[in-house]
Amino acid sequence: MAKEIIRPAFATDFHFHDECQLVYIRSGAGTRIIGGSIEHFEAGDLTFVGPRVPHVWYSKPKLEDSENPDVSIALYINPVKIVENLKPFIDTQSVKSFFQQSTRGISIIGSKKEAMTSLLQNMIHQKNVSLLASFIQILDLLLDSEELVWLNGASLLSAYSNDAQGRVAQLMDFIQQNFRTEITLEKAASVTGLQIHSFCRFFKSLTHRTFSDFINEVRVGFACQLLQHSDIPITQVAFESGYSNISYFNRSFRKIHRITPREFRAQMSALP
Repeated sequence: MAKEIIRPAFATDFHFHDECQLVYIRSGAGTRIIGGSIEHFEAGDLTFVGPRVPHVWYSKPKLEDSENPDVSIALYINPVKIVENLKPFIDTQSVKSFFQQSTRGISIIGSKKEAMTSLLQNMIHQKNVSLLASFIQILDLLLDSEELVWLNGASLLSAYSNDAQGRVAQLMDFIQQNFRTEITLEKAASVTGLQIHSFCRFFKSLTHRTFSDFINEVRVGFACQLLQHSDIPITQVAFESGYSNISYFNRSFRKIHRITPREFRAQMSALP
């Protein structure tokens, strides 16, 4: 199923489902979390989320009557049904292997992204054989590993269960609502209903990061939006992103992006 999604902002709960999901961002910008990958996204972003991989796209809420809503196109794929239905026609081992590997999350770049976004945008208007033909072309492009960037070093399936979904959704919503203020381990643990020691173990198994590292990545991702889309001073960017110490902000930013906030802003300004 392919559908266009138009909202004032991307702000669904951190969640997962049995279907794979190919997502193209037509307009909007914010923070994208896929498994343990936390990155800034903007218009043109194309990603593939494997089955049962926790994910969410967050952006700053807008007024309901905004003339510039956030728009995405999503293609939902049931990997089990696809493999079963293709068996009479092809050797499905490569398809099955791709879906298994896709639990790491994928960013799609280059000429492949251009081809796939064109097909994806056509699919929301197609039916029957035309729709199927576009899907097969997308699947063929996905099976070629060129211009695919893996977002996580390993699958996160073993770290996330149905029982934990509500707990994780509450936690991620809490983080997104409060990352610009001080968030203590005690408060985060209380949101999940866990003791601090259990919370730290649970969070590390979920994200492959410590809680403080995760918060830093969310804050730096938000800072990237401000650096790219505003001209406010870097000191104010740091404060708006939840940092009370500019030196710590600069260290955190350099650790993640290997450049300073000032260098990042200069690079973004130089883009066409």
